[in-house]
Amino acid sequence: MLKKFGVAAVALLWACGAGAQDVATDETDTRWYLSPSVGAVFADNDFGPAASLTVGRSLYEYLGFEFEGAYSKLNVGDLPSDLDYERATFGFNVLGYLLPQDSSVRPYGIAGVNVHSIDFLNESFVGGGMNFGGGFLFNLANHWDLKLQARYNLDFINNKDNVPDDTFYVWDVGLGVRYKFGAFPADDDGDGVPNGQDKCPDTPRGVTVYSDGCPVDLDGDGVPDYLDKCPNTPKGTIVGPNGCPADSDGDGVPDNLDKCPGTPAGAIVDASGCPADSDGDGVPDYLDKCPGTPAGVKVDTSGCPLDSDGDGVPDYLDQCPKSAPGQAVNAVGCPIADSDGDGIPDNIDKCPNTPVGQKVGPDGCPLDSDGDGIPDDQDQCPNTPPGLKVLPDGCAPSGDCRRPRPGEAVDARGCALDRRFVLRGVKFEFDSDRLLPESKVILKEVAETLSAYPNIKVDVEGHTDNIGTDAYNLGLSERRSITVQKFLESNGVVAKRLRPVGYGESVPIDTNDTEAGRENNRRVEFKVTEG
Repeated sequence: MLKKFGVAAVALLWACGAGAQDVATDETDTRWYLSPSVGAVFADNDFGPAASLTVGRSLYEYLGFEFEGAYSKLNVGDLPSDLDYERATFGFNVLGYLLPQDSSVRPYGIAGVNVHSIDFLNESFVGGGMNFGGGFLFNLANHWDLKLQARYNLDFINNKDNVPDDTFYVWDVGLGVRYKFGAFPADDDGDGVPNGQDKCPDTPRGVTVYSDGCPVDLDGDGVPDYLDKCPNTPKGTIVGPNGCPADSDGDGVPDNLDKCPGTPAGAIVDASGCPADSDGDGVPDYLDKCPGTPAGVKVDTSGCPLDSDGDGVPDYLDQCPKSAPGQAVNAVGCPIADSDGDGIPDNIDKCPNTPVGQKVGPDGCPLDSDGDGIPDDQDQCPNTPPGLKVLPDGCAPSGDCRRPRPGEAVDARGCALDRRFVLRGVKFEFDSDRLLPESKVILKEVAETLSAYPNIKVDVEGHTDNIGTDAYNLGLSERRSITVQKFLESNGVVAKRLRPVGYGESVPIDTNDTEAGRENNRRVEFKVTEG
């Protein structure tokens, strides 16, 4: 009989294994369960109580296993109760399910092996045994099943003195419940979609998903709503990682609406994404150097009105559009007169009668670098310190630096050592010692200059050209120097500060071969002798 039972158990195990050729997937309920049961055992006419506790799980949809602890006591009818067949077992069972796991009633077969401890006829035995049988699971809820089971158990024992056989059998019948731990189907990310159906198994907790387990993306832009900062993007729009329409040039207009997608960074654009052109001249504001050009005016590449003749008056205002290059023009582009020919138009020339060839500044007046009132081209001391009063040649009698004449001795700065100054512009009537009217004006200024330097004394030197005899020229130069001395005295200069001296033609500063040279030689000079 033992051999038959062994064959039957092996056949059952083989059948269960054959029925479990499917591969476990996420749809297989492999949760661990705990199952307590109560029932009865019987053999022939004998009967008794039984209880068990199992822990197990499915390996595949049609195959599972469990560990079992059980106790039963078979009341043998013709023996006292202390001699009854009492057994405790710990075993391993294999279960083969005959219907899918989602069936409301699920029959199964069971086969197992165990170790046992049996007390019978005042003897105790430890050995092994086997069982097989079947049962039904009634699904009550996701975690709960009702279990009804019946088995045939075969216990193998060693012969003892009072026990006539080495093999005993009992039937057990039990009713119990099975509690399955955890969630099924498995849903690792907790989004309500089982792992086996979840195409996005790592969705963050709390994110709303579709039936396939992927985050909702209502605008279909590929960025799930929980990350999408622009959840209503029109269909087909290319978006960035934040779900907002891509804006390649960063001008604030999405690429799908941007008609000028390569606008330089920082350029102000209109609604179409193109650079703004406030004056409508075709040159965008970010390049336009003349952004307020009137409508319709032709402009150059910088956005400024065309000026064909380059006179500074744009063509649209220029009434003389073909003015000569460099020609000064008025507000309507027409030439302005320059009476003295110094390059400064009369309308802005503050010195409109400047001599020809005289260098002038922007105001049309002779250049005067040191601001002493003497034009640079006449100034023998072009770097007079500020505030010093100067003589007609542009030099201060004291504290200044005169340009040396050819052959003159100079100091370390290159300044003439001899403090001798030409009273430029002081002239006399022909062959006379009478001052010209304009000379008197100059000498009045000389008197004021000398008053600013009260500690100096000067020789008033008269000089002539070589026309006439030496004696005559010497006398003429002496008379002229005396005339200047007396005029200065009459204008407040103390007489003892002035010593008149005549040199005639003996000390020329220019050639006497030309009228211009002779003009320069006919002069009055100051030579500082003291102070």
